[in-house]
Amino acid sequence: MAGEEPKALIEVSSEAGRKIGGIYTVIRSKAPYFHKKFGEGYLLVGMLDEKCAEDVRFEEPVGALAQIFSELSTEGIECRCGKWLYGDNTRIISVGAKKFGERVVDFEDGKPQRDIMANYIKYLLWKNFGIDSLMEKSWDFTENVVWGAAVGLLLEKLLGKGLFKADETVLQFHEWITGSALLYCKMRGVAAPTVFTTHATVLGRTLASAGIDVYSEAAKATQPISLNVAYQNRVEGKHQLEVAAAKQATVFTTVSETVADEVKYILGREADVITVNGIEYAKERNERQVYGLSKYARKELQQFLESCFISYYPQRYDNALFVYISGRYEFTNKGFDLFISALGKLNKKLMKAGKNERRVFGFIFAPSSVKGPKISVIKNYLLLDKINEIMEQIPQLRAKPYVNLQNAIAQLDGEIRHDVENMARGFYKDGEKPHINVYDLSYQNDAIISACVAAGLDNRRENVVKVIFYPTYMKPNDGLMNLNYYDVIAAMDVGVFPSRYEPFGYTPVEAAVAMDIAITSDMTGFGRFIMKKAGKGSGVKVLRMAGRSSDAAAEELACELERIYRLSPKKLEEEKTKARRLMKYVDWGVLVKNYYRAYSLAMRKSGKGV
Repeated sequence: MAGEEPKALIEVSSEAGRKIGGIYTVIRSKAPYFHKKFGEGYLLVGMLDEKCAEDVRFEEPVGALAQIFSELSTEGIECRCGKWLYGDNTRIISVGAKKFGERVVDFEDGKPQRDIMANYIKYLLWKNFGIDSLMEKSWDFTENVVWGAAVGLLLEKLLGKGLFKADETVLQFHEWITGSALLYCKMRGVAAPTVFTTHATVLGRTLASAGIDVYSEAAKATQPISLNVAYQNRVEGKHQLEVAAAKQATVFTTVSETVADEVKYILGREADVITVNGIEYAKERNERQVYGLSKYARKELQQFLESCFISYYPQRYDNALFVYISGRYEFTNKGFDLFISALGKLNKKLMKAGKNERRVFGFIFAPSSVKGPKISVIKNYLLLDKINEIMEQIPQLRAKPYVNLQNAIAQLDGEIRHDVENMARGFYKDGEKPHINVYDLSYQNDAIISACVAAGLDNRRENVVKVIFYPTYMKPNDGLMNLNYYDVIAAMDVGVFPSRYEPFGYTPVEAAVAMDIAITSDMTGFGRFIMKKAGKGSGVKVLRMAGRSSDAAAEELACELERIYRLSPKKLEEEKTKARRLMKYVDWGVLVKNYYRAYSLAMRKSGKGV
């Protein structure tokens, strides 16, 4: 009903205007739809720190907002307002609360007490909602609880001073991090209806990291998980905050059917609405643009690969299959172990099948702690770049595919061939085999490298499958490829994301949009969503992992990669194109209606709707 729809929306997330995780993408990509619907009635509230400078154009507050900021400043709360440049220039207020949490305050608890504000906020959460954070020592819990309370004060003033009307406004909160903001509004009797969205539960992620199949446990559970489990895993404060926020919200939503099962078990409340994550499909690069970018980026990637291998042995790069995995360095959660195991199995299958010049390059993009790029790779890359600049001046070579340097030299003669051959003698070799990791790590015994070696993926000459571990964020000044992530994946053929715990998962969506075949799992929100629409040869493959052994899942993945490997170039491109077109099902133009439904439900449940 139209009368149930709110006229204004205040959306709260620590990632609004601050690129630190996946929720940033969710909020940024749907902001244009909310901005169009609510106009100046749409306001984002985020966390203030140095990261905001990359995203937000700050302005001076005026009128009642300036007065509110001044009043909050006396409490130690710093607020800055502006426009989110990458979020459709939506209005945003960024809140800093460090000084607020450190303030010394007096309060009554049977007898007069004196403590810092951070501890007083924790006391109020215990007194009003039974949230036990006595042993919660993690810095992020305290930081986020304090920030949330500061946001709560801001929201109270925005509504109290009439900048927003409680009977026309919905307050949207994302993740446990905003929990204390929602609970502050509850304590203070702020009348606007609230919506709380969880993208992944704290306890669920913790258990999954310990190797527990959370989704299987949730499916067979007849009652919510015991609170003792949170204590055993030392996340009781965050977990109880998340439970309280979910239960106190007017409407509770989550981002996939997978998480809907999880929250019923972990948080003890069923989701009212499933607000599936989406993308701005119409604003993504079109197919022609992707082809153009892919052609450029692939050549850059081929040159980078040759700089890693050229001083050890020659091989072709023009007809190779480029496969990758990316994500936070969660070795089992993100399925890095399955990816490596599958590549090992694929390598054995292809080697057993007989001699084949075509190579598979498996890229592992998992940011870790590094000292810097390997000097040998840098030196070889710079020398190869100089040689290729010379080659670009030769008409008969300029238009040809990037095969390898040996092939190019064979097509030269005379003095220029002599000069290039002399230059090529300068390539640097610093080991028996090409390195798996192209950056020096700042620690010993890396799990990814160890798993690669154990799977036989050590980059020796006879291997059909080669692996490159790129343990840093890809960006234009990373010191090696110097390309951003989206440019790199445009050069790929297959993106593999066999996660064991992934509430939704944007990485396979991003892969498909970049016209890569995307492989995900049935233990991810996206996998469960798309599996009903993805058939054989559709460009998207959903691995069956729920209830299966890791080895069985790795074997299925290896067989799928072998199938793709044996596709003709034409069929490969057809499947890559189909993958992109399948992403129309995760277009915000369709999926944003789920949020609107949640907001109308919140208005109706709070008695605000007509």
